[in-house]
Amino acid sequence: MDNRTIHYHKEIRRLFDDPSQRGVFRIDEQTVGVTDGPLSKAILAARPMYDFERIVFKPILGQPIAKATFSAVMRAVGQDARRVAESPPEPGPRLAGRWPDAGYLYLQQRLYASDPWPIYALTHRVANRTGWLKPLVDGLSSRLMTRLLHRCAPIHSSALAQLVNEAPDAHERRRAVTLYRRTARSMCITVACLVTNALWLASARDARERPRDCITETLRLMPPAWMYHRNACQEFTAVDARIRETDDVLVIPLITQRDPRHWPDADAYEPDRWLGVSNPEASDHYLPFGHSHDRCWARELVLMLAEHTIRQIAMQDHWTDSRQTSVQVPLKSLLCPTRVNVVAV
Repeated sequence: MDNRTIHYHKEIRRLFDDPSQRGVFRIDEQTVGVTDGPLSKAILAARPMYDFERIVFKPILGQPIAKATFSAVMRAVGQDARRVAESPPEPGPRLAGRWPDAGYLYLQQRLYASDPWPIYALTHRVANRTGWLKPLVDGLSSRLMTRLLHRCAPIHSSALAQLVNEAPDAHERRRAVTLYRRTARSMCITVACLVTNALWLASARDARERPRDCITETLRLMPPAWMYHRNACQEFTAVDARIRETDDVLVIPLITQRDPRHWPDADAYEPDRWLGVSNPEASDHYLPFGHSHDRCWARELVLMLAEHTIRQIAMQDHWTDSRQTSVQVPLKSLLCPTRVNVVAV
């Protein structure tokens, strides 16, 4: 893969190139960046995430997500992910195309295509792109689902959709619809981005023979969750006095995981570095899913679906188009190239 080039957005490129952007550094008057591994873990462990800092399980209609609801959603998402991971291989052409878009569509269809159309439409990326549009489509979908359920209950649907079907009243159904949209979108886009990054970095042979090592190394070099934002609090000042009580903090594993003091050939893609490593996240310098106190809610499911998907692509003789020699990585919340062409090889 040495002949391939990644063109990062200039702000990301500056993080790579500027030696002052290391350890603890000031991004602006109210924000501090952290790239030191042990300090990053200490920051993430200093306090639980605030509800409003969460992406999927932040409050809905002004009300927090109850633990029972969280557990029910996790069980449902786990059932859906295992159903896909344990299913027979898909025809190759469905995996070809421009990733991550093709990957999102593939996962959307495999996970949720059997769901009633009022909520399946929520998995479309357009429904999740505009802030003011989200509550409107959630409300409309909830009302349509209520009418649909009055006529006939859907028989075949994802476990996540069943939570919408089983909501006891209109208010709870509205909340369940919002959780469905957030959860389905987050699962599809995270896995699609991770697999896209692996498609660009890895070889088809490694993907067939050792997909977990490929994914682990991809998460080191190009983690989709490349930074974690935490709002200001006094606990961070107690960890490091250079962080003021009014400072928001950006923990940046994209840089932490390329620290040459810890990683030999830090910028090289080397899946061999994970041979015999049973717990990569035991390292203070490896944080692709955050800290164990508040680790990504779907970590195991993302890894399972990503491993399944990348193995399917390789086994069905599809991989990155050898004629493509460069990609663009924009400045977005998830780190991923905008276009990786997957073709039959």
